Amino acid sequence: MVDDTSSSPSKRVWTYALVLVSVVALAFVVVGLVLPSPDPELTTALPPSSESQPTDTAAPETPDVVSEPFDQNAPIPGCDVVEVPDASGYTTFTGMGNPSYDNPDFPWFSGPKATAMSAALAAALPARAEIAFAGPSQPLIFQPITSLGDPDPEPRGSTVASGEVVSGDVRGTVSVQVQRSSDAVPACVAGQLDQRRTLPDGVVVDVHDTWQEVDGVRALSRTARAYVPDGSWVTAWASDATGTNQRDNSGSVPLTIDDLMRIVVDPGLRVSTPVAPGTPVPMEDCVTGFESYEGPPVTRERARELDEILATVDLGGARLPPMVPAGRSAQGMLCTGVEDLGGDVGIYVTIVGGQPVPAGERPVPGRGSQKKTRTLADGTVVQTDVTWQSGSSTTDPRKPIRRTTHSVVVTRPTGTRISVSSTAASPSEPMSIQELENIAVTPGLEL
Repeated sequence: MVDDTSSSPSKRVWTYALVLVSVVALAFVVVGLVLPSPDPELTTALPPSSESQPTDTAAPETPDVVSEPFDQNAPIPGCDVVEVPDASGYTTFTGMGNPSYDNPDFPWFSGPKATAMSAALAAALPARAEIAFAGPSQPLIFQPITSLGDPDPEPRGSTVASGEVVSGDVRGTVSVQVQRSSDAVPACVAGQLDQRRTLPDGVVVDVHDTWQEVDGVRALSRTARAYVPDGSWVTAWASDATGTNQRDNSGSVPLTIDDLMRIVVDPGLRVSTPVAPGTPVPMEDCVTGFESYEGPPVTRERARELDEILATVDLGGARLPPMVPAGRSAQGMLCTGVEDLGGDVGIYVTIVGGQPVPAGERPVPGRGSQKKTRTLADGTVVQTDVTWQSGSSTTDPRKPIRRTTHSVVVTRPTGTRISVSSTAASPSEPMSIQELENIAVTPGLEL
């Protein structure tokens, strides 16, 4: 691993030059606002990161929240009976679990299923709408499911795809949630829908167009929620929220109610729709040992040009997925990777511009390092490393295994830094250092 950043107590230390973010156990709280809100089911509160935690223990001020007023006695088109909202205001579920594309509690879902659903979602967007250029967890890619931990016989959990969408000069956030449920179609509740539509094929769709003000700032949102006879509950939600922390508002929602309707009734988003053989697993978020180095912003067009260059790399028939920004905060860094080229051998690539030429050697944390550095005739610095990790087999804890990582980091005089690494668990071997270097010095890989 190459790390040219200064050390600090808060800095993450990564073993590999590039790794895919592993799925870890986490505790979480899902809070659904029963009173009218932009969309309660799509609100998931995860523990804050160390960067976002408050520096003092004082209780935060309660925000002033104002929702669009409604008449709880007014009829709702398509509803025979309209119920009054729950006076308690909130419903909270707490649980712990492992978010996974292969969660045994949800046999209908898998990595290939997530890929197929993501493709269906992208195709269901109107032609005028474009998904904003973002990292793997942000460009409307369905994410792993975590069980909510409730004691019901039918485990509750859903997969969600979120991202910013640009429609003409309008930008906002779109989220789509899919879950399987054997429950009956919920009752109509005042303030939570404007209309219920029952389609000829038996699909029931609730739509809602509303607003909410928090401390005087108005946020707009629209929702379509489909209840499908096969047990699919599909919710599409669009708002005018923008920015990394969703704290800005554009004043316009990028999708109409009809747009959201087309999404939620799309057969490709239903839990019973089969997946074509050979469909790949989505690429997970990737991070790097030099993540703190954020290079100049990279356009989608430049990323596609780099994809064409990387497509010339011989990976024995495999092809690297399109490059995407490496995380939500590193928009100037691109990454791609294949977790299994065959024989549990993976390859991962990151490219970032605006980087300093490495000044010198630093010891690598951990054991078994064989780090070397050399400078080519044109001033390009090549750093190579071989590391090992020992562990046990996940299928047989008594069986020891060793995971080997080969990594090459090339820093060009122009400031472009290319990191290429390969990992494999015994008895397989990763790609050789020479093979990785040949990829890293491929002409044209420049930012």
